[in-house]
Parts: sequence; structure tokens; C-alpha cells
Amino acid sequence: MQNNMQKLEAVFWDVDGTIADTELCGHRVAFNLAFKDYDLDWSWNEKQYLQLLRISGGLNRIIHYRNHINSNLSDRQCSKIQLRKRLHYEKLIRSGKIKVREGVFRLITELSNFGVEQYIVTTSGRDSLEPFLESSMSSHLKFISGTITYEDVSKHKPFPDAYNLAVQLSKKCEDNSIAIEDSTIGVEAAKAANLNCLLTLPPWTSSNQEISNKANACVNSLGNINNPSKLIYGKRLSSNNVDYEYLTAIINKNAEN
Repeated sequence: MQNNMQKLEAVFWDVDGTIADTELCGHRVAFNLAFKDYDLDWSWNEKQYLQLLRISGGLNRIIHYRNHINSNLSDRQCSKIQLRKRLHYEKLIRSGKIKVREGVFRLITELSNFGVEQYIVTTSGRDSLEPFLESSMSSHLKFISGTITYEDVSKHKPFPDAYNLAVQLSKKCEDNSIAIEDSTIGVEAAKAANLNCLLTLPPWTSSNQEISNKANACVNSLGNINNPSKLIYGKRLSSNNVDYEYLTAIINKNAEN
């Protein structure tokens, strides 16, 4: 049976909520600062923002909210707000307020040791992503083979375009790859690209939120020795955390639970 096992060759990482706790303490705060700069009386609280996360991409969220409240802002004005938001977000990142989630660095290093290529696949803009990579992720950037951002595709998650592009760049087979996501739209995007997917619930997940059941497996976090992962559904963990062996087990659909 071992000879027939698929080898894990590529891992595609989402960023917001997956690699880092960015949404509520980062993006949401930056949006509200930008709204204030433009004298708007908009202020997204945590509950509102969690609802808006169902919309992929920051500019798309602004336009969706504008339409929802029947604002007369033009698309051009919305784009300006999004640009200002990115400036505020960059300042928050460089201030060190955006932390990488537990287990991320451990897993990135382990995957690299096994020769697994790793890519970042996000709906965030490059102007938001790069400051984060240069600050919080600087020690592990050498393990990342490439990035796919908002600007690289016209259709964003839950459409599969970003993941299709990542597969194309990696030159790896979908069966030998897996996406790590934190949201329903992310899981849907990965599955639409015929990818395996691990759902790692974001820190702000509450019991009354719906959890996607479309991923191959779901955990509360990637885990570390002192803070093990908790399995929500899917293949049983072979150790106390998500590791190379576990991700390999996920892509081998015929492996025993």
C-alpha cells in the first residue's frame, strides 16, 4: 500500500486567518480608519465584518457594502478608499500588531525539509501582502516559491482561478497538492480547482458560525507541542499537530482513517 501512496509535492497557503490573525485586528481596523479619512460615517464592528468576510477581496467588500446601504459613492471613490485602507494596514503590519498563527512556522519549515513546494494564494492585494511578508514572515520567506494575489486573477475566491494559477505555476498535479484555508469561500475555491483542502478554523470562529463541511479535514489550529490541534472532522491526527505525515494522509483518499 505504501508504494501506491501519493507523494505530497505542493502546499498552497491562504494568508488572512490561515497564516496570520489579520482580519479583525488588521483589515477591519484599517478599513475603519480609511472610512474616517474620507469623512464617512461607516464603522464596521466585529459582527458586521465577519459577515462581510463572505465577500472575497477588500474592494469587493466596500462595493458590496455601498450597494447594501444604497450609498452614492462611485466605484472610483471606493477604489480610493481601498488604497487608503492598504496604507493603514501596512502601518499596522509594520507596527508588529499582526501575529503569525501558532504552528505555521513549524509546518512551513517541516514541509521544506521534505522538499514540498509552498505557495501563497490570497485575495489580498500585493500592497497588503508584501509588507506582511517582509515583516512577520521574513524568517520563512525563503521557503515560499511564489505568491498569487488579488491582482493576478479577475475572478476571486470562491472561484478557482487563483488556485488554478497556483497549480499552473507549481507544475504539480492536483492529486499531489493541498490547500490550507480558513474560510468557506476558500475551501470552495480550492475544491473548484480539484484540490485537496485542510480547513484550519480562524481564531475568531464562534460556535454559531457555520463551518464548511466540504474540506477533506478540519482542525481548530495547526497546533504545537504545548498546544495540540483539535480535530473537528476528517482523518484522525497521527500526532498532536498538523504535520507532513498528516497532510500526506489527507491527499491519499484511500488511506485508512
